[in-house]
Amino acid sequence: MATLSKFSEDLMGNILSRLPPKSLMRFRCVLKSWHDLIDKPSFVDQHLSTSMDNKVTSSIYVLLKHNVLTDPSIKDDEKAVRATLFNPDSDQRDILLSALNLGSLVDDGLEIENHVVPPPMRGYALSLEISGSCDGLICLNTFNSEDIVLCNPALEEYRVLPKSCILLPPRVPRQVEENEDDDYYEEDDDDEIESNPKCVGFGYDPNSKDYKVVRAAQFVSGVFTQHPSKVEVYSLAADTWREIPVDIQPHGSLNPSYQMYFNGFFYWIAYWTEERNVILSFDMSEEVFHDIALPESGPDAYEYTSIAVWKDSLVLLTYPVENEAPKTLDLWVLDEDLKGAKGLWTKHLAIGPLAKGVEAPLVFWKDEELLMVTTNGDVVNYSLDTQKLKHVPRHGLGEPTNIQAVPYVNSIVSIKPGNKIESI
Repeated sequence: MATLSKFSEDLMGNILSRLPPKSLMRFRCVLKSWHDLIDKPSFVDQHLSTSMDNKVTSSIYVLLKHNVLTDPSIKDDEKAVRATLFNPDSDQRDILLSALNLGSLVDDGLEIENHVVPPPMRGYALSLEISGSCDGLICLNTFNSEDIVLCNPALEEYRVLPKSCILLPPRVPRQVEENEDDDYYEEDDDDEIESNPKCVGFGYDPNSKDYKVVRAAQFVSGVFTQHPSKVEVYSLAADTWREIPVDIQPHGSLNPSYQMYFNGFFYWIAYWTEERNVILSFDMSEEVFHDIALPESGPDAYEYTSIAVWKDSLVLLTYPVENEAPKTLDLWVLDEDLKGAKGLWTKHLAIGPLAKGVEAPLVFWKDEELLMVTTNGDVVNYSLDTQKLKHVPRHGLGEPTNIQAVPYVNSIVSIKPGNKIESI
């Protein structure tokens, strides 16, 4: 009887693991045995593994962050649309997180599931960014707010992280007179120190089996006087931040597709102290930074640089800034250990020349398929095999710098205790 019961649970687990998260949440209420099975950590892992296996699900997802109109009456007025897009206080625009099943493009269709952005982040349409995607969880961050949110769009769950422990300015030392209290900050406005958070990243620590957020804060005073950076790490399991020691001074970058999580590391294309670009990586397990030199004959001041994953390798995509001529993207593959400071890069292939108007790469979703954005904000798919572009239908406003895409998987990995996102 025990053998039959075990067989039944294994069989039911195999069947349920192929269902989407929303269906599973409903089925938890059908039978207590199903509720207990779906809540087991082993089933959560099984469902995640099944969701990531494209041979089983025939689904390949990316999550697209883009703006949409809440007032459809102005959709045909180009001037009004652009005014809405660039007005940070406009209530005629909202942000969507759209899960695109790009596997459905094969049949000339596109399955889209739209998710609204959690409430703390809806007011940052021009500065919101996805600072990492891992196992169906995403990290949302803005460059003009201290708020950081973890979110599982498929479960409509989100958690606002506790306030930072490092964003208070450091003290400015000066000579303290006898009997004077030295517990103060410098009061001279010219020397006031302000924090400037950069380099927010999110990923998974395979050693502790925990999800982490890393945040580096820069401090400046006066006329661009730099002070030592501080770095903190958030643990989802502990729900706390803690400061960690660092021996480098990370500097952020705003190039397209400049950051990503991959295989236990978070990567940024970063400005270095010597005003050269490097790839800055953070080891989620060891909690240390490494820098990887860019190829010597690679990007210069007149090129953009994006990072991506292609054929399970970290790659660079370099391309010209100018929009006047069709672009060609050079793809560089990192051949050496990803943790090494001296990356050995090989220029593997050139993509293009692309049709005029293609602005920047977004993400590889298959080895030979690259999602890109055009100058008018359209999303297109480029096939490296056929060298043809295919329009990706979507609903939204067209400003390429506000569009971001990351690899995504529907999962039931929970961030409880959290809040429920309002459905649309």
